[in-house]
Amino acid sequence: MGLFWYSEENLHFDYGYFAQAVDFLHRFKWIFCYSNTQFVRKGVLDQIPPEWISNLACASNDEFNRIPFGYVADSWCASLRSFLAERNRLLIEYDQHDSGVSVSKPRKGIGQKKWYEIESLSSFIGKLITDERTTVVDFGSGLGYLSQHIHEQHRLKVLGIEGSKRLVETSQRRQEELYPASKDAVQFVDHFITEDSLPYIEQQIADRFSTDHPLPMAIVGLHACADLSITAMRHFLHCPSVRKLIIMPCCYHRMKPLADGETFVNVPVSNELRKAMANGKSDIICRPFLRLGCQQTAARWKETTSEDHLQHGRIMFQRGLVDAILESGESVKMLKGKPLVSSGTTVDTIFQRFALQNECDGPTSWTERHRERLTILLRRYPDGDRISEYLECLQTCLQAICENLILLDRMCYLERMSDKHGTRIRRNLIRLRDDGLSPRCFIFYAAKEGGPDERKPPNASFVSSSQVQSVSP
Repeated sequence: MGLFWYSEENLHFDYGYFAQAVDFLHRFKWIFCYSNTQFVRKGVLDQIPPEWISNLACASNDEFNRIPFGYVADSWCASLRSFLAERNRLLIEYDQHDSGVSVSKPRKGIGQKKWYEIESLSSFIGKLITDERTTVVDFGSGLGYLSQHIHEQHRLKVLGIEGSKRLVETSQRRQEELYPASKDAVQFVDHFITEDSLPYIEQQIADRFSTDHPLPMAIVGLHACADLSITAMRHFLHCPSVRKLIIMPCCYHRMKPLADGETFVNVPVSNELRKAMANGKSDIICRPFLRLGCQQTAARWKETTSEDHLQHGRIMFQRGLVDAILESGESVKMLKGKPLVSSGTTVDTIFQRFALQNECDGPTSWTERHRERLTILLRRYPDGDRISEYLECLQTCLQAICENLILLDRMCYLERMSDKHGTRIRRNLIRLRDDGLSPRCFIFYAAKEGGPDERKPPNASFVSSSQVQSVSP
């Protein structure tokens, strides 16, 4: 299986990757370009080649689970083998970060997944920031979990900025109860961060930490959702005091659209990706593309049973079916507490699981017209439960490619803008080892060179730019 290797020393990522990935995704955009509630209505199941369906039907559960990890059977048809081989060549091997210790028991009120993210990002931050004068600015601090942990573990001053007044008040109450000694070193402020927020942030640091001169800052963020990641990057570029940027981007599908509703303000941001999408290929950037990029990684397939696959495909198919029979102004709501059916999808099981609503009249009843449409679709797709899971498998294969484009687009933009401003930087995309525990598994890192607190990222092995090529693991 061919892989590209991406590390800090590959300072100028090859435009050729963008061109290859965009061309590949454009040819197979039918796999991901519609919402998974619309795939029946849009006829996506009809676009899966019959020979692919036949090959996947013959695969064992173990073989099926290994497909998103690069498995290709020699007996499969040429077109499926070609699709998977091309996808495998576009995978990227990233430098990885491991905190070096087993994840401890989560604190009160924090789940295992969230605690893993907090400990991983905090350990990375602690190994990179050794200048005790540095003020850490936590973008989107939420309930203050990361802010408190950074101070507790590394004794750094932290300003947590959160756009929700309610969350800020909860953070302060939690601090009063659990960390009263940290009130001078960890401060929380209610502020919605924009690209014009830098003067406000600098003033807050001066006021709250009693400093008369600019101190080095590091912008961090565990939930750097949607456009907030881009805003953080621009603050890093434009403010001399911001020496480091350490964020974990997520929720790409929430990015702000332009007026046409079909394109986005901050995708793409690099000229490299814009160039690759020229000549009619820009339509791959859609909300389903962004949503797929931030969905769970292939790791969730490792232990999936055949029954799990069938149940997931059944639910996915049923949701697509009800969407396909709705008329204008109608919507559905899945009824809670209904047991999953194991006998297959029928008209009655669907009507029992979904409640019909009209935007004007509220809850309403299924009609004979709905029943007729549903009957036609069930006859058309007698194996819809199973084939829907095949579509999910193909989407899972593309998830990593979609996320690669989103993140590398940002990395190229950061490089080009720093060059434009005459600022030397180091940067990297670091992957957490356990992407099964948390799909939020990338740390986006950048540091300005020449300051007193400059270190390379921990736990990284490096490959020079001349070595970026297809390699065998």
